[in-house]
Amino acid sequence: MTYTLLGEGYAEYVFLEIYLRRMYAEYKPDTQLVSSRLMKPSGGKSSSSQVLANIQKLCIKSFISRDDIQLFIAGIDLDQQADNDPDLMKYKARIKEMTDKLGKELYGQYKNQILLFAPIQAIDYWILYQFYRLKKEIKTTDNSLESSVKDVTKKRLYGANANKTKIEKIAKDVADKADFEELAKQSKSFKLLHKQVKLFIEKH
Repeated sequence: MTYTLLGEGYAEYVFLEIYLRRMYAEYKPDTQLVSSRLMKPSGGKSSSSQVLANIQKLCIKSFISRDDIQLFIAGIDLDQQADNDPDLMKYKARIKEMTDKLGKELYGQYKNQILLFAPIQAIDYWILYQFYRLKKEIKTTDNSLESSVKDVTKKRLYGANANKTKIEKIAKDVADKADFEELAKQSKSFKLLHKQVKLFIEKH
């Protein structure tokens, strides 16, 4: 099965590709999972505006220009401390930004093959929840990290001078060891993606 992944930065591509591979290995081990590689970050970290600018074009290229891609996954960060948002209204607004950019007709036609995510505040928080599996750190309380400052979170994960190599290594090492069922309990925003992925695997 071939999929297209569109995200903001290096960590998304490494962490989520391993996550998808492990999910298919667990639930559909006979399925060969392949990335279309239509989009990868290059020359630095992308931004949510770049993702939004490319999301419709990449989705069209995935489903209309090619006939071998079955899944399109895209996400943008919820760049604010949203731990005080129990109804996830800010999260839902970010998802709506992506569906609006996709367009009613395109999203309506392919919505069963489109998975959208919006980490609160960034994917680094998902990674940090499971970071204790690599380092001798105290396991954090569920849904507690999103109130911390993003720069502090990134420094805790990648060190003072984060670069592509460091980010990709940490993202890979954590994804290789992560317990994704546990992470779904630790992070509300990951739980919403995890639910979509499991449902897609079940139905396809």
